[in-house]
Amino acid sequence: MSTGTDETMDRLFPKPLRKEMLRSTYVMFDAEDFSIPDPLLFKKNIVTAIEKEGYRGRIRINGYFGLKITIPQDLLDQYLEAGIYSKIFEGDRVARMNMMLVELLFWAMSHYPAGTNVLIITKNQKILEEHKVRDIIEALAVRDFYFAIEHPDTFYPPAACAESSELFIPIATRKRTLDG
Repeated sequence: MSTGTDETMDRLFPKPLRKEMLRSTYVMFDAEDFSIPDPLLFKKNIVTAIEKEGYRGRIRINGYFGLKITIPQDLLDQYLEAGIYSKIFEGDRVARMNMMLVELLFWAMSHYPAGTNVLIITKNQKILEEHKVRDIIEALAVRDFYFAIEHPDTFYPPAACAESSELFIPIATRKRTLDG
């Protein structure tokens, strides 16, 4: 007999109840430090992973970039064609993270009290220690928001991942339910 613990550890979000299957999912991709050569495949992998979780609601994917001069226009066009909306913020990582948090709070306000899923994709393994992210996630988690924080490799594995000596251990903050 399974306790459910092993099953939930491999999931992004808790197994949805019937009434939760149409929950929206907001995907925030910190794109500044991780270039995706095929944004369409990246989006497809994200959508497939969410649908495999049993969620069928609206999925919104935003890519957050730093200085515009460092991003080729053709790459931004590819993101837009793939349905990944680009947000460009001038300033350093802290400024970009602060703006991501502001957008997350606006998303949360527009979806409260229904709740939603939030997937944050970033290379920054210390995200929960920085930028008041943990406080915001904890405050929203008690209001029926589910969170997952994953590395971009989860959805777009590098071609040379077999050569990598450094393994990424996903950081996840997931609201657990008694039935999940």
